[in-house]
Amino acid sequence: MIRFPNLRALAALLLIALALVACRRDPPAEDASTVPGSPVAAVEAQAQALRANDLVRWSRLGLPPELHARTEALWNRRLAEATPPDPEEAREYADMMSRLMAPDAEQALLRDIEPKLVEFETEIAGQWPLMQATAGIFLNAAIEANTELSASEKSHGQELVSTLLGWAQPALFTDRARAREAIAALSATARELDLPTLEDARALEMMPAMEKGGIALAGIKQAAKAYDMDLDASLDGVEAALVSREGDRARVKVSYPLLDETISFEMDMQRVGEGWYSADAIRQAEADLAEAGPDPAEQSANPNAEPATTGAGSAD
Repeated sequence: MIRFPNLRALAALLLIALALVACRRDPPAEDASTVPGSPVAAVEAQAQALRANDLVRWSRLGLPPELHARTEALWNRRLAEATPPDPEEAREYADMMSRLMAPDAEQALLRDIEPKLVEFETEIAGQWPLMQATAGIFLNAAIEANTELSASEKSHGQELVSTLLGWAQPALFTDRARAREAIAALSATARELDLPTLEDARALEMMPAMEKGGIALAGIKQAAKAYDMDLDASLDGVEAALVSREGDRARVKVSYPLLDETISFEMDMQRVGEGWYSADAIRQAEADLAEAGPDPAEQSANPNAEPATTGAGSAD
């Protein structure tokens, strides 16, 4: 597979798009610790955080406080227990970041990928319709087979695949001016991140990692604009509406524009205390914590302690 720095950024963008929860953009009235009091307001608050590239706030609004604290503790525990990175992966990462952070990165990287762009034009462009169809079959099958996704998430992902494959045309990715603009955005982002080694990146605790993630998100948005994909415009243009609510459960429909299409999906929301959160996010966080098991250090310090629970299914 031909691997371009700009295509890597677009791949990251697609992952973010799959997790997009967006709505109308209004100036946020809450601070980072305020919990929205309705299902629609909860979706709106997370969308505003994404629009502002504030992943610290986005993460805090994404889970009930107690569950967020346990998730952060697990992140940091795994950080302390992690083995050193694979030497080859570390070398590749350091080489990539060194090239992106170099003073002449834009010119050097564009020069380096020029032969690959030519190869793409001559060898792949003619086969693109078949490759496009094959990619659609493969990606949709992978989404359908993913047991961690809900039915709504699968439908959303498959709708995204259809839209994005229709947009991904060879002429778009071989345009030198677009490549230059994307590389410049990625280079500036790498310098601002200032994580020259894989050890540096993997040493970040959860909240510092979210801060760096906000920088990366802003850079990915900028790089994607070179290819006519404006994620901020999608966040500005989408709407959220309450479909149903019964007690501590609700369902919200979210629609947003992407590449001249309108993408819609529904998400289940769950009330915990005074706040509303994605039911799938709660389920996935609890499953991750259950799989990880208790912290050995805490268990040895307090062997009679009962395992913590979120109380996610209860109301105030």
